[in-house]
Formats: sequence, structure tokens, C-alpha cells
Amino acid sequence: MGRTRLNGWMLGLSLLCGSGFAVAQQAEVPEGYRIAQQVLVGDGSVLEVLEDLRITPELHASSWGNGLDADSFAPSEDERPVAPLGAQARLVSDNGEVLAQKSLGYPMATVEKAPLNGLPSPAFFLTIDQTAPMGSYSGPATEVLMPEQSQLDPVLCLEEGGEKLPLVFAQTGKATWQIVPSVNGGTESIQQVSSASSVENEEFITTYRTFRYVDGQWTAASRQQAGYWDTESEFPEPALFP
Repeated sequence: MGRTRLNGWMLGLSLLCGSGFAVAQQAEVPEGYRIAQQVLVGDGSVLEVLEDLRITPELHASSWGNGLDADSFAPSEDERPVAPLGAQARLVSDNGEVLAQKSLGYPMATVEKAPLNGLPSPAFFLTIDQTAPMGSYSGPATEVLMPEQSQLDPVLCLEEGGEKLPLVFAQTGKATWQIVPSVNGGTESIQQVSSASSVENEEFITTYRTFRYVDGQWTAASRQQAGYWDTESEFPEPALFP
């Protein structure tokens, strides 16, 4: 499907406005927040993103991937800048009960249905904009959620060393990812490329990783080689990934 570019804001808006979608009973919104996005999960529950009520759709769109801080807002009554509240994600039942809620640590986030087939329940991409004011090693980070199974806990992936870590993909100046169509009709795989300088000699090493869903478990395989890659370059050839 090519390089993944998430636009969860517009997806949520289309769900709300184009599908006659409405929450039967709305859960109370914390002070200082507004509901920035709502996406149906499939079991009657709704996955929501809450953001600082000062973050308008226009400010969200213009600030995404560029960072957002207190200077992004108009001065408060005492003319002192007030830092934006951290975004929150929550899972709300059809009767308005908050089933799960978590702070995301950064002001902006989006959520969308993940185009992944063959999983035991629907998966969603929760993307948190972790972009720093400077540098090329930060940017949006995408978690994979399966709310019907684990609510708001990220899906775990079995690493090559045997440990299980959250399934998260980075989009920075030196890292990106894409979904790869399945050849035999199973679950799509995901490729991630990233480049960083080594500690020893400061030469760049590029890492190629492939995530696959096999026998009910996401697994990761990786390989490294000397060389530099950044998002100004084309996505690497498939043969470079394990």
C-alpha cells in the first residue's frame, strides 16, 4: 500500500458525519478536554481520542509532525503560556461506561481502523505524535491495539531474542514503515526501515525489520547493514527485508 500516512482525524470525522454514527450515551469528558475523534470498535464500544480543547482541527492538522507547545496557543488571561494537556485514549461502552483509559504523554494523537485481515478481532492504529522541536529521530509512533481482546494495551510482538514487546512503528526523519499485502490471503506483514549512527565509529547502520502474524502471534525478524537511509529516499526494495 506504499508508505503509510495516517490521517485519523479525517477518518474519524467521516465515521461521525457520513455513517450516522452516534454514541448511545456519552461518557463525561474530563475538564479541559474535548473529544477529538471517535471510532467504532465493532462490539458496540467506541475508541476515543481526547485532546486539549484549545487544539482545534485546524491547529491539529497544521501542527502534526511539527511539534506543539504552549506558544502554539493564545496567551492566557495572565499572559503566561500554558502547556497543552497530554492527549488521552479511552474505550467507552455503548451505555457510556469508560472501560479503559490511558494518558498518551503528548498533546496530539489519532486512531483509525488498521487494514489488517485474518486477525481474531479488529485491530486499530493509535498514532501518538511524539515529534520534538528539533532533530530527525522523533515523530509519530503507531501502536497496534485490539480493544476487544486487550482494551488499550498494545498488541505484543515476539522478538528474535524471545522477549515480547509492544508492536509499535516509528515515522521519523530516519525511519518509516509500510504494510505489505499478503500473497496467500493471510494477514498482511509490516516492514520497518530505520537508520542510526553506531556508537563505536559513528557510521550509519540501517536496520530492516519485518513483522508477521504467524500461528496467533506477531513475530519480528531483522537484519542490519552499513549505510544511510532517510525519508528523502525511496522505500527500500523488498529483497532487503528478512
